[in-house]
Formats: sequence, structure tokens, C-alpha cells
Amino acid sequence: MAFAAACAVAAPAAAMPVGGAARARARHVKATRHVTRAETLDFSWPAEGTITTPFTPYHHGLDIGMLRSLDVRAAAPGTVVSVGYATGFEGYGNVVLIQVTPDVVTLYAHLSSYRVRPGETVARGELLGIAGCTGYCTGVHLHFEVRQNGVAVDPRKFLSG
Repeated sequence: MAFAAACAVAAPAAAMPVGGAARARARHVKATRHVTRAETLDFSWPAEGTITTPFTPYHHGLDIGMLRSLDVRAAAPGTVVSVGYATGFEGYGNVVLIQVTPDVVTLYAHLSSYRVRPGETVARGELLGIAGCTGYCTGVHLHFEVRQNGVAVDPRKFLSG
């Protein structure tokens, strides 16, 4: 059974399916313009479900609800820098923070449990934890953020499909 959920402070939005078949489309970077290392990253979807709340100026990530599986997987390879309740992320509940590049960090929030430890290197697609409803939320979902140089950016610019 799938349930729609969102962060308690998020605005409602149209639902968009993600993961699974949506992964088939690839994003290509034009060679005619200068791109940063962060822009060449190609993330996989961290969960299979529906975007229940998109990235906005007031909601700094994607909420993925109506999950087909509670597994949360690394969108990109990197090093785990923090797990559990993290300072600066009050309300997010259990989180996993991964340093992907020197200027890009991914955040996975509201997890019921996590399977990684700080200092571990993770591969793209590796199991990080189980989606949940810790912190401020209205139901089981994954809140996924990408921060570039400390600033939240729309994760969809990095995600395949």
C-alpha cells in the first residue's frame, strides 16, 4: 500500500512518478559551454515513488512519497559525513549526509533507520537506510536534498529521467 506524505511545512504539488521506468531517459550536457564538475554529475533516483512536493524557495528538496519500496539508496557515490539527528537540520529527523564532490552534498531525511556510518564510502545505488517519518512530517516519505557550496539546489538538475 502506498501513502502520500510530505514534510509538515511543504506546499502541496502535483504528483509526478519517479524512479523505475522514469530512469530510462538520460540527461546530456552540451559540450559547447563550460560546465562545473557538479553539473556533470548524473544521479540515480534515491527512492521509487512519486514526487509529492517539489523543490521551491521554501522547500529545499524533493519529497518522494507513495513509495513502492521503503529502501533509500545513494543517488551518487561519496563519503558518509553524518547520520542520525544532525545539527542544522532540526525537523529532518534521522538523516544521512553524503559528500559527493568537494562542493556537493546529498541529504536523505526522515529515515526510520540508517545502514551506514560516518567515514564509509558508498556506491551509487547502495542501500543507505529505510524511509520513515522522523522529525517533522505527515507520513512516510523520503526528503532528498542536494546542496552545492552549502546552498540547496533543485535535485532534478542532477537526476536521470
